[in-house]
Amino acid sequence: MESDLAIFASQMHNIKVRYHIVGKQEELQEIHNLYQAFKQKERPVMEEGEDADWEGNIILALGVDYGTSNLCGNIKKCKLSENFLYIEADELALITDFNILLKNRFKDLEIYFATEDSENEMYVTNDAEGKYFPDLPEEHFIAPLDY
Repeated sequence: MESDLAIFASQMHNIKVRYHIVGKQEELQEIHNLYQAFKQKERPVMEEGEDADWEGNIILALGVDYGTSNLCGNIKKCKLSENFLYIEADELALITDFNILLKNRFKDLEIYFATEDSENEMYVTNDAEGKYFPDLPEEHFIAPLDY
């Protein structure tokens, strides 16, 4: 019999989440390098049955125990620039704990996100000033910066 969680998850849908991560170049480079290594299959996935672009690969490779955290997301884009990292992911129905786990590992990172649930026309960001995600619809929710 299917668990309640499995039934709940089967009724959910993926949403697009964009991250704009500001921090030390070496920390951003480490995250980017891990993503590239998994994506190019230079490293095996960290858990059996997961995809190369699963967010948990990076978290586990960084030595973070994610415990009961929500990591139901896959990274679709990861671009490194000077002093920031842009990540685009498909996540299951709501923002996962990926950003929280990264922040716990790298204390000095500033992680901004924008969720885009076009199916339900719901948009959420912690970028209150619109500096990193100025393209969101005017009707969007603002989450606390530390969310």
